[in-house]
Amino acid sequence: MPIKQDEEISYDELQTLTKEKDYVPETAGLARGSQGADVDRLQRYLTMFGYVETPVRSDFGLERIEITPPKKGVFDAKTEEALKRFQEFNNLTPTGEMDEPTLELMSKPRCGFPDVGEFTLDGRRWPNTTLTFGYESFSPDLTQAQIRAAIRQALDLWAAVTPLRFNEVPMASNPDIVVRFVAGNHGDGSPFDGASGVLAHAFFPPPNGGSLAGDTHFDEAEAWSVNLPASGIDLVTVAAHEFGHALGLAHSTVSGALMAPFYNGPHRNLEADDIAGIRAIYGTGGGWASLGGIITSNIAATRNADGRLEFFARGTDNALWHRWQTAPNNGWAGWASMGGVITSDPVTAQNADGRLEIFVRGTDNAVWHRWQTAPSNGWSGWASLGGVITSNIATARNADGRMEIFARGTDNALWHRWQTAPGNGWAGWASLGGVITSDPVTAQNADGRLEVFVRGTDNAVWHRWQTAPSNGWSGWASLGGVITGNIATARNADGRLEIFARGTDNALWHRWQTAPNNGWSGWASLGGSITSDPIVVQNADGRLEIFVRGTDNAVWHRWQTAPSNGWSGWASLGGAINGNIASARNQDGRLELFVRGTDNAVWHRWQTAPNNGWS
Repeated sequence: MPIKQDEEISYDELQTLTKEKDYVPETAGLARGSQGADVDRLQRYLTMFGYVETPVRSDFGLERIEITPPKKGVFDAKTEEALKRFQEFNNLTPTGEMDEPTLELMSKPRCGFPDVGEFTLDGRRWPNTTLTFGYESFSPDLTQAQIRAAIRQALDLWAAVTPLRFNEVPMASNPDIVVRFVAGNHGDGSPFDGASGVLAHAFFPPPNGGSLAGDTHFDEAEAWSVNLPASGIDLVTVAAHEFGHALGLAHSTVSGALMAPFYNGPHRNLEADDIAGIRAIYGTGGGWASLGGIITSNIAATRNADGRLEFFARGTDNALWHRWQTAPNNGWAGWASMGGVITSDPVTAQNADGRLEIFVRGTDNAVWHRWQTAPSNGWSGWASLGGVITSNIATARNADGRMEIFARGTDNALWHRWQTAPGNGWAGWASLGGVITSDPVTAQNADGRLEVFVRGTDNAVWHRWQTAPSNGWSGWASLGGVITGNIATARNADGRLEIFARGTDNALWHRWQTAPNNGWSGWASLGGSITSDPIVVQNADGRLEIFVRGTDNAVWHRWQTAPSNGWSGWASLGGAINGNIASARNQDGRLELFVRGTDNAVWHRWQTAPNNGWS
C-alpha cells in the first residue's frame, strides 16, 4: 500500500499499515506456552523496542538489561517477562499475555528509539547550551522552506523552557545535530521499515551514540505533513519528539506526554512531564510557562480595578478569548470565549470608573466593543461603533476621564471617536487627517493632553497633540526618522514622553521630550537587531523597560538604569515567540510578559520581585 505525499492518509490507515509489519503480532491470546510465527513476531517487536537485550540498545546509548533473547517462536518465561515490562511501561495491565489492549497499542505508529529507560543526568546531555543543527538531506515531498520551518518550530518548543538555543549551520561546519530524511537501511544499524510503523529515530548526546550522537533521522517513506489538520504524519510533532532524544530524554511513561513512544496525531506542545524532564537536564533557563490556548493574534493585557491581570486574544474560530487571574498576583482561570468574529488585534482600556473595555475590528471593518458591566465583573454583549478602518485600534483616556479611540480609515487618514462623558456615550467619527502607514499609538502628557504618533508615507514619525487637556488638536508635525514598524510610547517618571521604533537597520531608535509637555531630542539608537514592534512599560520604581523580539525569536529587553535616565545593554529573556509582546503590571508591582509561542499558545514570564529578576 504505497503512500504518496499528495495523498491524504488517515490515522486508521496508518494503523492498518503498522499492523502489516512483520514484527507486529497479528492476534490476541498469545500466552506462556504458545508457539509459532505470531510468537516470533511478538518477540521481534519486544527486541526491536528494547525489552530484550540487543546491540540496538547500546547503539542508542541505553544501558544493558537482564532479559536475554528468548527461544525463537516459543512464548517462554523471558517472553512473558519482556511483555510484562512493555505493558507496565505503557500503563497497561501487566498480564504477561497478548491481550487486546496490548495488541491495539502495538499496532500504532511510533518512534524507533527503544523503550525501558528513564532520562538520566549522567553523560546524556550536551556540554553547552548553544547547539548547531544542519541538513544532510531533505524530503522531496516538502519544500526545503517547509521543512526548515517545521524543524525550527520543533526545536523552539525545547528552547522555550530551557536555556538551549539552536542555530542552523551548513554540513561543512559539522553541526551537533544532523537532520536526515532517509529510507530503508541507511547505515546506522536501525533500518526504516517503509510507510508507517517506525516513523523516525534519534540518538542521545555524546558520548552516547558515538559518531551518530544527536543525529535525527526521518523515514522518507512516510507521508510527511506540515499543515493542520494534518493530511499525513505531522513533521513538527515527530521532530519535536525526536529532538527530545537528541537532547538526552528517553521515552516517557506518562500517557499524553510528547515523549511517549507512540504517534497519535499532531501534538505540537510540551506537557508537564516533558518540561520537567528537559529542565532536569539543562535547567529552567528560559523561565517561560504556558497558559495554553491556540491564538491567532497579538495579545492585549491589562489590570482589573481589583488588581487582577486579564489578557485577550483571537482564537482559531476568530472569536475573542480571555483568561484572568483568580486573585491579584496569583493563579489563572481557564480560557473563556467572548464571542464575536474579529479581524484585528484586540486593545483594552480602563474607564474612569474602573470598568475594562475592549475594542476590535469586525468582519465589516467597523469598530466593535464590549465592556464590563461593573468593575472587575461581567461583560456586556458586542456593540458596533461603526466606521470603516484599516488598522489596529489605539485607545487612551482623556484628563477628564473620557475614553478616546483612534484608527486609520480607508482614506489612510487618522480617525477618532470619544466618549461624550466619562464611562458613557460616544460622539461620531471625526477625521484628524494625515496619510498614515502604521497603527496609531497614543500617550498622555504630564499636563493631561493626549498625543498621537503614526508613521507617514515618508516613513517618518508624525504626531498631533491636544492643545489643551481633553480638548482641541494641533496640526500634524514631523519628528523625522525612517522607521519600519509601529511605534511604542511611554511617559518617563519625570513626565517626559519617549517614543521608540525600529529603524531601517533593524536597530531600536528613540526620541524623547527634553522637558515635560515640550520639545524633542534628536533620534538616538539603542542598537539591537529586532524583528517585532517594541513595547515599553514602566517598572514600579518608575524606570522604563523595553521589550522586543530578536532575530533568534527570543524576547530581548533593555531598561533604564535609573528613572528617566540611562539604559542598560540588551539582555535575552529567552523563549521562542511569534508576533509582538504584551505586558501588564501586577498589583504588587511586578511586570508580567505575555507572548504567542511557536505552538500558538500563550506563554508568560514575570518578575519575581518588583523592578528585579525574572521567573
